[in-house]
Amino acid sequence: MTDALHIRPRRDTDIPVLAQILARQQAETEYPFEWPLPFPVERFIHRPGELAAWVAELDGRVVGHVALHAVGTEDGSGGELSRLWSSAHGVGVERLRAVGVLFADRRLAGRGIGSALLETATRHALADGGAPVLDVVPHHPAPVGLYRSRGWQEVGRCRTVWLPDHVDPLHVMILPLQHEARGLEARRCG
Repeated sequence: MTDALHIRPRRDTDIPVLAQILARQQAETEYPFEWPLPFPVERFIHRPGELAAWVAELDGRVVGHVALHAVGTEDGSGGELSRLWSSAHGVGVERLRAVGVLFADRRLAGRGIGSALLETATRHALADGGAPVLDVVPHHPAPVGLYRSRGWQEVGRCRTVWLPDHVDPLHVMILPLQHEARGLEARRCG
């Protein structure tokens, strides 16, 4: 029997389950980097500037999450993150769409949950004319590899106010617009 993976918009009623999944996977992935958080976990999952959010369901059970955020110049880095993304894409900050709060139940690793969530957020960013961006804490080599394998490129490194001094700066990444357009075309034709 094949497990049925389904991606759908997040509902408010999903947040308590997502908070449990996030807490359960944190020790293994160190995401979020600071734990316990200095504010309610629900505020980490549902953030200001959120444009859309989705959950992954496996056989009707919520097992993962991703969100898409508008990007502003108040990014915790003195605007450096926004400038790096904007310059690398060659677009204004208002077109940037940050993929974030991407996590899945680690007990189900290898089932394509993270990949399906990433693809959903990326497609949505492109559909509204956005330029997809993200950042990754260097402690997380697996996500960096996942993003690179899907065409994301590192365009710089950046330090934010929430990143402890002893941790290397964030990987700042974009999905080049031509790359994604070719990938979507190939998926439609193939």
